[in-house]
Amino acid sequence: MSGFAIGGRSVGGDAPAYIIAEAGVNHGCDMAVALKMIEEAAGAGADAIKFQTYRADTLTTRWAPRYWEHPEESGTQYAIYQNSDDFVREDYERLFAHAREVGIQWLTTPFDLETVEWLAEMGVAAYKIASADVTNWPLIRAAAEKGLPMILSSGGATLDEVRGAVAQVLDTGNTQVALLHCILSYPTPTEEMNLLRIPRLIQEFPDAVIGLSCHSIPDECVTVPTAAVVLGAKVIEKHFTLDMSLDGEDHYLSVDPPLLRRMVAGIRIAEAALGRPEMTVLPCEEPARQYARRSVVAAVDIPAGTTLQREHLIMKRPGTGVSPTQMVAMLGRRTISDVAEDQLVTWEHLEDGEASG
Repeated sequence: MSGFAIGGRSVGGDAPAYIIAEAGVNHGCDMAVALKMIEEAAGAGADAIKFQTYRADTLTTRWAPRYWEHPEESGTQYAIYQNSDDFVREDYERLFAHAREVGIQWLTTPFDLETVEWLAEMGVAAYKIASADVTNWPLIRAAAEKGLPMILSSGGATLDEVRGAVAQVLDTGNTQVALLHCILSYPTPTEEMNLLRIPRLIQEFPDAVIGLSCHSIPDECVTVPTAAVVLGAKVIEKHFTLDMSLDGEDHYLSVDPPLLRRMVAGIRIAEAALGRPEMTVLPCEEPARQYARRSVVAAVDIPAGTTLQREHLIMKRPGTGVSPTQMVAMLGRRTISDVAEDQLVTWEHLEDGEASG
């Protein structure tokens, strides 16, 4: 797996998982709430906070049917999105300046070509493309041509569609691709998370950084993102809110500040525990290796001149003597000195004085 940098932070390779608090539009276009979300995400240890930037007029037709339940009467997507698109460029400039002040990377998902352009002018560090736009090749190409890292979600896509989206990025000469496993369902039942797609994506896209965009309802340990990291995810995106009890499609499947803090801690613990695959004896194991393993010990008093039989020997701690793996090689040999019961039987007690085989 190759890697790249987002705002100076290494992503992929041996770097710790890059954790994105997905604020989306959970701020409700309330500046004070959005600013607070930035502060809380930074305090919880997230690497980045990400918003969503769209205009209802460029996102959806006015008659596109809604595919989720909502009490609004028209049944259109437009009616919902026009109530959450109040932030304009100047608002994002304020938010992103505040993110820099508190030490967290700012990101946002552009949903139109105009936003791609002004985000570049503002100095965005990477582009995130939503799952629903995996086939929006004009948008993908426009963002990729800026030469910045591209984070693509794969929810609701076939493998061929994902290949096509990645190919569009690569065709621009941009090789900085993070591909996030995602299930495009809000919420995603735990049993449908299909985290085993993560190692599949690692196999299919060895030059990309693979991660997870998680829409499951978090348990008290936020287990799913941590499990994804164990499977190889190097980017974790999780919806974030200040209050999970608020009305709205995304709040109840988000993590709040305490859960975000717990998620980050759990991921870092898992990463520390993963270690490396080489089977070597660690320094911390040496005392137990020496004193908890067993040695060949006299089960009874063994006089000199005794031909050793199995009943003469027992395997006991510590492991400072002859290993039990060599016990069979001792059988049939004559002792040249007395060995007291419960004492180590060593090669020096035996004729020839050395192991065989």
